[in-house]
Amino acid sequence: DHAPRVRLARHSGPETDTPHFGPFDLTRGPLLRAVLHDCGAGRAPVLHLAVHHLVVDGVSWRVLLDDLDRAYRARRAGRAGATALPAKSSPLRQWARRLNAHAADGGFDDERGYWAEAVPGIEPALPADLPEGADTYGAQRSVTVHLSAEDTSALLRTLPDTYRTQANDVLLSALGRALCAWTGRDRVVVDVEGHGREELFPELDVSRTVGWFTTRHPVALAVPQDADWDTVLKRVKEQLRAVPRHGLGHDALRYLAGPGSAPRTPDAQISFNYLGRMGLSQDTDGLYRGTVRPLELDADPAAGRPHPLEVVGRLVDDALEFTWFYSDRRYRQDTVGALAGRFADALADLARHATRPGAAGRTPSDFPLAPLDQAAVDRITGADPAAVADVLPLTPTQAGMLFHGLSQDDRGVYFQQLTFVLDGVPDPAALAAAWQYVTDRTEVLRGRIVWQDVPEPLLVVQRHAALPVTHLDWRDLSPEEARARLDDVLARDRAEGVDLGRAPLQRLLLARISGTEVRVVWSFHHLLLDGWSLFQVLTDVFARHAGAGPDTLPHRPPHRDYVAWLRRRDPAAAEQHWRRRLSGLAEATPL
Repeated sequence: DHAPRVRLARHSGPETDTPHFGPFDLTRGPLLRAVLHDCGAGRAPVLHLAVHHLVVDGVSWRVLLDDLDRAYRARRAGRAGATALPAKSSPLRQWARRLNAHAADGGFDDERGYWAEAVPGIEPALPADLPEGADTYGAQRSVTVHLSAEDTSALLRTLPDTYRTQANDVLLSALGRALCAWTGRDRVVVDVEGHGREELFPELDVSRTVGWFTTRHPVALAVPQDADWDTVLKRVKEQLRAVPRHGLGHDALRYLAGPGSAPRTPDAQISFNYLGRMGLSQDTDGLYRGTVRPLELDADPAAGRPHPLEVVGRLVDDALEFTWFYSDRRYRQDTVGALAGRFADALADLARHATRPGAAGRTPSDFPLAPLDQAAVDRITGADPAAVADVLPLTPTQAGMLFHGLSQDDRGVYFQQLTFVLDGVPDPAALAAAWQYVTDRTEVLRGRIVWQDVPEPLLVVQRHAALPVTHLDWRDLSPEEARARLDDVLARDRAEGVDLGRAPLQRLLLARISGTEVRVVWSFHHLLLDGWSLFQVLTDVFARHAGAGPDTLPHRPPHRDYVAWLRRRDPAAAEQHWRRRLSGLAEATPL
């Protein structure tokens, strides 16, 4: 009830936003100002909003503008605007208190080693036309470069599928190449901004909280000019994945933790911030009819700029654009324009790489449960990395089966065959399709085993594995002939065994014995399934064959969840537990 009210001012003068916003009074507020600009007959009005950066970040702008649109629609429909707003998420003050307490209690101390090694040394000043020139917001100018929608799609849609990249992996790869070439250095340190809304405290939800959460942390981009894009993408991607908590701890250690905790990282001379899509819903019932653009001047002209060069990217109408901010007292426009153009050229070249046949790659961070380096990942994924969905360690029981099976003269010791007759199957191909469908949605059924040249045996899950199906027609055979044929099929099938290195480790034989009956022979390696799981698979196959869709089939947690649970166990504690439980037993209990 005591919050300061915001009044909407109206303006009908020249189309400019600078006259309406002077300095904010941080002690009195409000820290929001709004002006509705009447642009004249036949033209839509323009809404100018200014909020002090201390209390709003990029995510907050989306929340504010979305809420404003919701409230506007409600008022037009004759309802109170507040009734249309989503439930509030956790307040900023709760996040701030928890973050301060967490840092003071040593919650980020485990990151000190990382920051000491990730960005060592001193960062030299960037090349400049006028090195001693003033660098204030009053002297700030900008150059903007645009990418085509086709190149944007290759960078933000194709590469995430083929390389499992995120936007910053791609954009910083190109930025690193442009900066290293421009400076002639082996590396350039860049301050990378992030949204900062980490899931650090389970009891807090800050997804729709308005406030300043933005984090900033240094990244040392080392992109040799002779390195191909495959190498660069993998290297930068792994570098960014290694940053703990997306960089939140860097400034938490510097400003919130105790004395001596601040990371000794060099001051970056350039910052990078990718905002993502900043567009708004523009349907006929909504508030907005145009794109969002920043105000002409949003800082005190006398204030110093934090970085000589600042790069801000956004997605506008499905095309990337990047604005380079600089001081015209330090750089000439053609200097920054050439550098921005070099960056755009690198992005376009990377987009061409993305569309080349076979361009794909996986990195160790794609398979966090498996202890692999890049060389091992390359060996496992082979010539078609995009075909590999996951890599998981074997469970202890699976590893024991593998070791025992490989050490036996009879390699078929864990080869399983299940045979039965199904009635109500007029079309065996439909049953095979149902089996393939269940294989597609069950990761362990698409696996193969790798145990050579890796730290430990692994289950490699293929994105797709075609189930081998053999169709036979035994309808003209007598029962005795069908039995003999089945015995022969089973013997040959067992003699063939299963190639553990080739997915899937299962196959199917369907023999028609009448118009609606089919003899099923399902062969698989015991590494894949235990007895309980076997019947879960059959239940899903029969349900799918009967017409069940993805919404009606039961949800089954993926095998990787169980592997991850096992990896979190403490083997020493488990061994100690069972030693206590079994103490005093010297031999097996006879049955």
